[in-house]
Amino acid sequence: MTLFLPILAIACTVLTTLTALTFCMAMGANSTPLQIRALKRWMASLFLLGAAGVASGIALIDAGQPGWASLAAFTPSVLFGLILLVAVGRS
Repeated sequence: MTLFLPILAIACTVLTTLTALTFCMAMGANSTPLQIRALKRWMASLFLLGAAGVASGIALIDAGQPGWASLAAFTPSVLFGLILLVAVGRS
């Protein structure tokens, strides 16, 4: 039961990372080449942030710290949510 929360946080981060990448791909449909280049950079940074959260979560689970693993794995999801709120608020 102690590993349930970190694994759930890792799964949540994977899903939010895929959702964020899908939103970025959808925004590129009618974009200029300059905007597509910026979206590619956003997608790369979002992917790296999500991968870092998952990797740190797995490393902390392996180290026997499930509480910190949950926090580390869930942090990218919170950041993705903040980015989404700012993006929606600007439009």
